Amino acid sequence: MSTFGLVLSSLRHAWLRNVLLMLSVAIAYLLFGVLIAFERAYSSTGDIVTSRMITVNKLSFTEALPISHFGGVRGLESVGEASFAIWFGGYFRERRNALHAIAVDPRSYLAVYGDDLSLRDQEREAFLRERGSILVGASMAERFGWKVGDQVPIINKRLPRRDGAESWSFRIAGIFKGASAIVDTSFIYIHYDLVNEARTKDQNMIGWIVSAPAPGREPGKMGQAIDRLFEATSARTTTDSERSFAQIFVAQFGDLALVTVLILAAAFFSLLVIVASTTALAIRQRARETGILKAIGFSHTRILAQLIGESITVILIAGMAGLFAADLTVRAAEDSMTLIAPGMAVTPWMMVAGLASMLVLAVAASAFPAWQAVSASTANVLRRG
Repeated sequence: MSTFGLVLSSLRHAWLRNVLLMLSVAIAYLLFGVLIAFERAYSSTGDIVTSRMITVNKLSFTEALPISHFGGVRGLESVGEASFAIWFGGYFRERRNALHAIAVDPRSYLAVYGDDLSLRDQEREAFLRERGSILVGASMAERFGWKVGDQVPIINKRLPRRDGAESWSFRIAGIFKGASAIVDTSFIYIHYDLVNEARTKDQNMIGWIVSAPAPGREPGKMGQAIDRLFEATSARTTTDSERSFAQIFVAQFGDLALVTVLILAAAFFSLLVIVASTTALAIRQRARETGILKAIGFSHTRILAQLIGESITVILIAGMAGLFAADLTVRAAEDSMTLIAPGMAVTPWMMVAGLASMLVLAVAASAFPAWQAVSASTANVLRRG
């Protein structure tokens, strides 16, 4: 029988142990794929438009800015296009249906972000014309089964209305798609003027200002000019890139890069212990089999190849299954992670890196116990058996 045949025969003989081991390996590589994909996308600059800058209150991005700040930003020579927005939020029918809704100045907002949104001209015009209309991202429209022309009630208890109602009703003027894969389509855009007039507090206040530099101007210097403009005001500002703003928002929940490394380290250390102990136990239980193979003339090299080959086979099959499961998981979560981790994907190099780590793991876990089994005296092994 060939070495490969011996490997398959041994795997079938201890199938329950191998199934449990493979399950552990698959889960570890599922974590590996998802966390590495997230960390790479989160840390990279991606294809996002790096020239756009976000201006928020220097105290905290949750503090509002007076709308007069927007006029000041637009008056700077270094600023090309600019717009502003506030977080609206709310939910559709039930609290679990939370919405990513923001109130914007329609005309200026589409001027800044128009190249990112794939939208039909008639839908764009309808949104600009009707104050009670909204634009809905394709992924959100698909989630709730919405279509153009639908009347959508949004419940918002955070923004009380003058009439005391908690429900806001909007007509869908258009459904936009992303012009590229990194554009998040899980948002709703509402008219700021309508919200500002109807709410009872924070009137004429805005959440943030987004701006793009005029031709030939540097984004960084434009941001510095914006912040200098408001240094002497009660609402000082800080201006940074869109990506940095998104990462600062996420960072309030902790250092994601550090968390990723710690989870990976813990998972792989546990995996190494499991694989090493399981492999060592399996080899010890088959000591007599190893002694018989040596007695009938099998070389040490061939027996080593068989024992290490079993470990490699189990880990490769389970590890690749885990990576493919990670790919499916990342694809499912891609739309919801676009804002903070655009382009999140399990890439070919990650597959190669995962494959290399599987080989290293398999050899490291099985080489020493296999060498011990082969080096033992054949007579002593058979006698103990």
